[in-house]
Amino acid sequence: MAARILLAAICLALPALSQTQAQREWALGAGALLAQMNGERLDLLGGAEDTSKVAETRRRQLFDSWEVRSQTDLPSLVQALLRDDPDPMRICWNYARLINVARWASAAGYLDENEAWAIILPAAERLQKTFASWQELGQAYLDARARWFERRIVYRRQAEYAYRVLLTNQHSPWRKYPWNLDLGNGYHAPPSVDKTAWLELAAHPEGLMCVRVTVPDHRDAVQYEDAIETAVGCRPHITSQRRDGPDWILDTECFQPKTLHGAQIVAQFRPEAIAGQLRREGVTQLITFFEHKPHGSASEILPVVSDNWFRDGWRWYLDMRSLRRPFPDTTLTYGVPPAHVRLFLIGAVLLVAISIAGAFSARGNAWWSSRFPLFYWGCWLVLSVSYYGLAIAGFWSGGEGLGADVRGLIWYGTLALFLRWGTEIIIASSAWRAIVPNMLMGRILSMSFSRVMAEVPVATVLVLLCDPQRPLNLPTVIALLGLGAAIALTAWHFRMRAEGLRGGLTNAGELHDEVWAMAKRMGVPLRRLYILPEEVSPRLGPRAGSHGDLLIPERLLRSAYRREVDGIVGYQLMLIKTKYVNSFWAGLLPVVVILVWRIYNAQNASSANVTLAAQAGMVISAFATFGQTLRGVHKRAQAAFKVSGGDAEGWIAGLAHLARLSGTEVAKGLSEEIARQCGVELEQLPHLVETGFPETGHYAVPIYDHDKLVPVS
Repeated sequence: MAARILLAAICLALPALSQTQAQREWALGAGALLAQMNGERLDLLGGAEDTSKVAETRRRQLFDSWEVRSQTDLPSLVQALLRDDPDPMRICWNYARLINVARWASAAGYLDENEAWAIILPAAERLQKTFASWQELGQAYLDARARWFERRIVYRRQAEYAYRVLLTNQHSPWRKYPWNLDLGNGYHAPPSVDKTAWLELAAHPEGLMCVRVTVPDHRDAVQYEDAIETAVGCRPHITSQRRDGPDWILDTECFQPKTLHGAQIVAQFRPEAIAGQLRREGVTQLITFFEHKPHGSASEILPVVSDNWFRDGWRWYLDMRSLRRPFPDTTLTYGVPPAHVRLFLIGAVLLVAISIAGAFSARGNAWWSSRFPLFYWGCWLVLSVSYYGLAIAGFWSGGEGLGADVRGLIWYGTLALFLRWGTEIIIASSAWRAIVPNMLMGRILSMSFSRVMAEVPVATVLVLLCDPQRPLNLPTVIALLGLGAAIALTAWHFRMRAEGLRGGLTNAGELHDEVWAMAKRMGVPLRRLYILPEEVSPRLGPRAGSHGDLLIPERLLRSAYRREVDGIVGYQLMLIKTKYVNSFWAGLLPVVVILVWRIYNAQNASSANVTLAAQAGMVISAFATFGQTLRGVHKRAQAAFKVSGGDAEGWIAGLAHLARLSGTEVAKGLSEEIARQCGVELEQLPHLVETGFPETGHYAVPIYDHDKLVPVS
């Protein structure tokens, strides 16, 4: 009661102002930069239509930012922010924050509506008297924020982008109402002295376009800027630049004109179109682009193409959050999850079970893909599409835009994800029919993501179970054990059923002895050797499984010479040796990190701790997986291949033979890299690539019983 009386006294001491709708929205607009960054409604006092849904979020914001635990803490805070100061920047900083404190306190239930407006309107009037335009007010807030609050680049850019949106978006109060609006009490602000700049800003686009270009000479950057300015009408801003060999890579930003749609911009920004305007045709590629249409436009499209999903995806997410866009976030809540999240969880559990079954042998995957192809591919499709959200789940957010108790999985929209997924398919396979052999050979199509797709669902479940608001009590432990038992029982059942399917050959002859002798000499833990019939596996190259399985297509034996086959198989054996160790740690690390973090913070757990644990687990999982499947593994395998005395000449000739069979050419850079790594003279490369080793003949092709394919062990 005492706090309420003190607040009433403070409100009475402030000048009384009339409260028309325009004046209220103008007053809220004076503190709109922070509200815009938080994704709040700019035209409503509580920032949302139903304040009961955001009340807990507002209370947490007041506590985290101001240590306001109840209504009794508000009077001292309001008085502190109302202190007069000769510095305009400090006035802007204090009064803009005061407006947002009053908004949050109203939504949190600490102030009634009249008390909140009694604080907001006088604060807005003081800001109107201090500054000459919306632009000047916003710039003062940005300067103050950079000076006294936040120096991290990502948040500074978020604030700057919110500032641009408020100046250019037609739904913004900065666009709807003039700066000199009469706020009541007979005061009229002088007209803005910045009309020219205002008109220029009003003509700016409502979207941000991010472009990465490569120029052979840093001086061509000026030519590039001229080309963009000619095509779009505004000059781009270079956000970063770095040297990559003889070239320069520039990251740039420029605004999208209102008169152009996304398709027109893409057409106008084709690399060759820009390059034609450059002195040296320096712009070689357009990497990133996105278009947004704010505030419920009829066209809701978000095409995204990026070469760096981790960095660019998070920045786009912040940009879109700052616009209060209906951004398609995938969220996991403690209530009923959305339909697509439920679908993801179902697919995750099913594919985890399938992956465990496949871990025992490649026959498990072969059995699933051949007997239940729609089910298998359905699970894989759900997880592959969901993965791109999970890959960025290390940057989880619990902001008001996602709900009060949310651990989010950032979802970038169906169009963008299927575009990326389709690209992976095109890159990974030379023909559509090659997808099936990948599955038959115990591999998920995109090997880079297979391990993450198996372990991340488990880590996600652990994060949810380890939330401090949901302690590890007996029911939770029972649920966890039940889930584990169900997966183990399912895996055992799958393995028993998979014993009925045999993949391999009935008679390997000389190849069997040669491969096993080679594996023993190289110290490779080879478990099984499979030869897949040509009609089952049209894929030409062999594949090394992560659990000691080597799969060789029959067509390779028919086409390549013995020494070439031995060279290729030797390298695949070294891949088994390299991946066999790393795959275990890639799956174990995220789970261990999350559980250790939970135990360490058991006495003083908080949402921040769980979020950090999730970040650490997901990032470690992603990087561990990428580290074992991308170029680093191949380089280690090459080094091990050399040490083991592998036939590098046969390997190079075999790669060239496979390339000719598939109608392509062996990559010159790859053959030269192998030659340098393994000590092959570069002068020998033309002979190896063009001729090979015909004198060594072919391996005898085994005779198959296609109904009973038996593994060689």
